[in-house]
Amino acid sequence: IGDYLLKLSITSTYIWLLGFYGFFHCFLNVTAELLRFGDRVFYRDWWNASEVSAYWRLWNMPVHYWLVRHVYFPSVRIGLSKTGATFVVFFISAVLHEVLISVPCHMIRIHSFLAMMGQIPLIFLTKMIDRRFPGSSIGNVIFWISFCFVGQPMAMLLYTIDYWEIHHYADSLAMEELEANATGSKLKIPFAAIGRFFGASSEL
Repeated sequence: IGDYLLKLSITSTYIWLLGFYGFFHCFLNVTAELLRFGDRVFYRDWWNASEVSAYWRLWNMPVHYWLVRHVYFPSVRIGLSKTGATFVVFFISAVLHEVLISVPCHMIRIHSFLAMMGQIPLIFLTKMIDRRFPGSSIGNVIFWISFCFVGQPMAMLLYTIDYWEIHHYADSLAMEELEANATGSKLKIPFAAIGRFFGASSEL
């Protein structure tokens, strides 16, 4: 699994960065130019975030402003603490992230939801490190490790395996049973078949 995560981390990071540049920097600026929209601050330097909460504030400014206005401030006004309001924001964001992935895949899982809620401990950890070691890059290193080598590759792997099991594993299992009966070998999880279905090279 570690080998798969390491290979996926490079691919997923490149795809995410290209998608981010294409949408936030190119598409939104072209749209703003055509519509003569004056506010062009769609993102800020999230890649320099010294703690995880800075990344979530900076990488998607329109959504950040929407959540602050319609979720965070109303939660504070009804009596929640800042920590409680932050929890509500991440809970709603986690639900929406899961919906955006589960609906197109036609399956309900909680991987993305748990990943989003898992950002809360990382926020407290990196804030504590930033207060204890101001100006250090420790929090930024933790962010990039969680972003590149843990979060996205693990999510891709889990959703890919679950998608395969729901939509294609029954047919594959029937074929494996026929082969096992013919050769007398034991059944095994068809990782190679899963990879070939999603376009992975046979060398992986």
